[in-house]
Amino acid sequence: MSVLDRVLPPGLTSGGLVLRVVLALLPCAALALALPEVPHLVVTTMVVACSVRWAVTPDHPAGAAALMLVAAWWAVHDVVDWRVLVVAVLLLAAHLVATLLAHGPAALPVDPRLAGLWLRRALLALVPMPVAWLAVRGLDAELAPSWLWIVVALVLGVLLVLTSRILVPEAE
Repeated sequence: MSVLDRVLPPGLTSGGLVLRVVLALLPCAALALALPEVPHLVVTTMVVACSVRWAVTPDHPAGAAALMLVAAWWAVHDVVDWRVLVVAVLLLAAHLVATLLAHGPAALPVDPRLAGLWLRRALLALVPMPVAWLAVRGLDAELAPSWLWIVVALVLGVLLVLTSRILVPEAE
């Protein structure tokens, strides 16, 4: 019995294994976008450990910890360039993969209809991201008039409502 046999769930399909490897790599890739600035060794170690644990058990809270550690690192460093958009996509993709893997036992292949549904939901969740990024990137809190922040908040609210309306399940 190899180490992999003890760690991985019984009956794991090759597609499930690929998704678990992707799940382990996505938060690490989001943190690696910080290079050439190297995140603290503790943060890097925690993200890698939580990501691996999350890949083994996709419904484990270690996944939330990995996502929060990466997001916190980026937030603390006040980075608002293009990399933040890529980090958001990577973290959402990790959440999507974990959601698909957590919908059943490891031996159960991912249903394509379920994957399509969650992929559409993930893409719709990205709708307000560029608007929020442009608002943070382009507006100086001291120079921008106060009404502008209210308009941005309303636009984001409308986008979120439209997104939720699109996601209403169809009656069968």
